[in-house]
Amino acid sequence: MKKPAVSEEMAIDELSVFLKKYKKREFRKGQMTNDRILDEYPNIIDAIMDGFLVFEDAGPKLTLREPIETETKDKELGVYNVAFRTRVKPSDQARIMDGINIQTQQAKYVLKFLSYVTGLSSGEIDKLGKEDYDTINQLCSVF
Repeated sequence: MKKPAVSEEMAIDELSVFLKKYKKREFRKGQMTNDRILDEYPNIIDAIMDGFLVFEDAGPKLTLREPIETETKDKELGVYNVAFRTRVKPSDQARIMDGINIQTQQAKYVLKFLSYVTGLSSGEIDKLGKEDYDTINQLCSVF
């Protein structure tokens, strides 16, 4: 059994530092507890513990557990890491929502939002492994 790169406590601390930028009110009111972080972001905690997710100055960077490779296994065309945009400008939000009825097309909105924040195409998002997709989805929910 592989030992975690980081303890659960350290992973929660790392994620807390990152979340404080985006969830100031919840932290200030004492609503963002360690238990809540564990409940709402379990895949992110696991990715940090296993060394797949790091928080850099430019933003979070996830190394995919299941890289997206081409049929020819061309390393240059494969996707091995995902760097996240941590800010969605109002004009970008409007472009993402353009032509989407949020009440009836939530899945389409989520796909376009994930694509924008990760820089992945919708086809690449479709090819993500379940654990990578869940981690990305939880991380994008912060923004």
